[in-house]
Amino acid sequence: MKTKPAHKEWAIGEDCAKELPVQIDAAIHSAEAYGIPLPAEFVILIRTPELHKHIRSVTACYLNIARSLLPFDGGYLLRFLHDQQDCAFWYLYLNAEGSDHCVVTSYEFFDADNMDHEISDLNENQFQIQETSFERFMAKFWIENEILFAEYDETEPPEIGEKFLKLYSQ
Repeated sequence: MKTKPAHKEWAIGEDCAKELPVQIDAAIHSAEAYGIPLPAEFVILIRTPELHKHIRSVTACYLNIARSLLPFDGGYLLRFLHDQQDCAFWYLYLNAEGSDHCVVTSYEFFDADNMDHEISDLNENQFQIQETSFERFMAKFWIENEILFAEYDETEPPEIGEKFLKLYSQ
């Protein structure tokens, strides 16, 4: 990702840049309290602000991490990405052992520290699986957004390396 162009606008880490270090520390602490790790790729991306400017979003999505894991359906949810209007939210779903995860979306905002609903009201129909890993999700997110920016800006689409193509096409 570091070899891809950096951008001054639309980068996913801009809006909450000052809060991200505190948010990720709290999320890690919450995961440790449940005895599970967060995916290494996730932690590395969040802890590396210089990577954020290489990932932009046509819908002005931004990183904003829940501070606590939310127990759900035999595992845990951790919100990490919002669209600009707070209409769509992306979550890591971690299994109970923390040995596996996927990325899901919902049009509902769920936060263990700020719930509008009872946890018992949550159900799997409120979520859609986006990808089977955080790394694959970010590859897909980056490729799709860069293609849309190229179309909008009437420029060449990005050169997509072999690793990104492999992650995207699996």
